[in-house]
Amino acid sequence: MLNEEKVILMTKMTAFMDREGKKNGTINSYFRSDYIGFNIIKSVISATIVFAIIVGTYALYDFENVISNLYNTDNLLTIGRRFLIYYLLLVGVYSLASYIIYSYRYSKMRKNMKEYYGNLKKLARMYEKEQ
Repeated sequence: MLNEEKVILMTKMTAFMDREGKKNGTINSYFRSDYIGFNIIKSVISATIVFAIIVGTYALYDFENVISNLYNTDNLLTIGRRFLIYYLLLVGVYSLASYIIYSYRYSKMRKNMKEYYGNLKKLARMYEKEQ
């Protein structure tokens, strides 16, 4: 005879595995610090690429001014410092946002996986009680 509570629990667990289980399984294979650190490194690389694209686009847009500033070494150092500050600011904001986002995702995944494992234990107890 089918136990309705078991069927509902198994359906809920299957729906979870189909929706989020695979993604959560890959995140769950990392320690928290490794997962967050790896994604922050990816974000820093992405921020560097974005900054290079922005600087390249600016250089192409205002090419005459950029070339005239290259011959003035005093102004060149000031521009270099300014771009370095902009770069560090962009990377800092990107890193902070990545830390917050990936910390939230990891904690959400842990909560979901705890619930899933709790349901597995509950299902195992149901089977033990039945036998």
